[in-house]
Amino acid sequence: MRSFITISLLLGSLGSCSPIKFRSASQVDIEAPEQTRVGYFDGDTFYSPPFAPPRVDNNDEIHKDRDELVSDTAIPDWPTTHLLARRLLAISSTAVLSTVFPKGYRDGTLEGMPIGLPDYIADCSAHDNNVALTNILGRGNPLLLALNIGTTFRNAKAGSKVSLSVDWWQHSRILPEGEDPLDRVPAGLPRLSLLGHIEEIPLSSLSKGDKKAIEQCFLKNHPDSKYWLPGSPKSPHSGYWARLVVEKAFWVGGFGDRARIGWLDMDAWKDVPENSKDGKKGWADIKLPGE
Repeated sequence: MRSFITISLLLGSLGSCSPIKFRSASQVDIEAPEQTRVGYFDGDTFYSPPFAPPRVDNNDEIHKDRDELVSDTAIPDWPTTHLLARRLLAISSTAVLSTVFPKGYRDGTLEGMPIGLPDYIADCSAHDNNVALTNILGRGNPLLLALNIGTTFRNAKAGSKVSLSVDWWQHSRILPEGEDPLDRVPAGLPRLSLLGHIEEIPLSSLSKGDKKAIEQCFLKNHPDSKYWLPGSPKSPHSGYWARLVVEKAFWVGGFGDRARIGWLDMDAWKDVPENSKDGKKGWADIKLPGE
C-alpha cells in the first residue's frame, strides 16, 4: 500500500503555513503544514522527495512513467540508473564494508553492533573481456582481498551479512553564480550500497591462469597490495581472495527531484555490460556527474 507523505520546506520567506489533514495507512488523522512539494513511498522507494528545491528550468510537464504521474525534470529512467550504478562500482577502488559483531564476542557490549571500515575493492567482473573473472566472481560481484586479521572478515566468517558502500562525493564543487548550486553538492551526488555476503575463493579452486588474472586485476587498482597477496610467503598476514555476493542494491542518485532513489532490480544489475551491444548500452557509454 502506498503512503503519501507531505513535507514542508521551512523557509522563513514562505510565511506561515496553514495546517492540512491527511490519513496515513493506519487511517489516523495527522496534521501537517501545507507544503510546496509532495513525495510518496512505493514500498521502500521514495519518489520525488522534497529534499531540494525544484530546478529553475523545470517546465512541470507531466507524463506517464510506469503508470504513475511524475514531474518531468529529466530524471534518469531506471535502465539508465542501473548503468550509472554499475559505472560507479566499476570505477571505484575503495568502499566502506559494514558488518555486525557476533554473539559471544569477547567484548559483550559490542554484540550486534555494526561497524563500517574502508577497504580495497576491484570490480573485476565489470569488463567484457574478463570472461574468466566474470565466471569466477559473477557479474556485479566485486573482488576483495580478505585478511584473516581484519575485523570485517572476522565478523563475516562468524556469520555477519555485509554491506558495501561507495559514493561519488569527491566530485562535489561550488558552481559558478547563476548555476543551480545544488547540482554538485555531496548530497546531490550518487551513492550506492550493496548488501550480501562474503564468499571465499579458495586458491586451490583456481587454475594458474585464473590466479594470475585475479592478481593482475586487483594489482591494477592497488599495486601496493602485492605485499600481502593471498598465498604469498612474504605477506605479514594470511588472507584469501573473496567476492561479495550481491543480494540487494540500494541507489541514491542525488536529490529526489532530479535522480532516482530506491532498490535496483538484481537481474538488470547483473545484466549490465561494459560496452554497448546490439543496441543495448553499457556502463562505459555514460558518465557520472562531473566526469
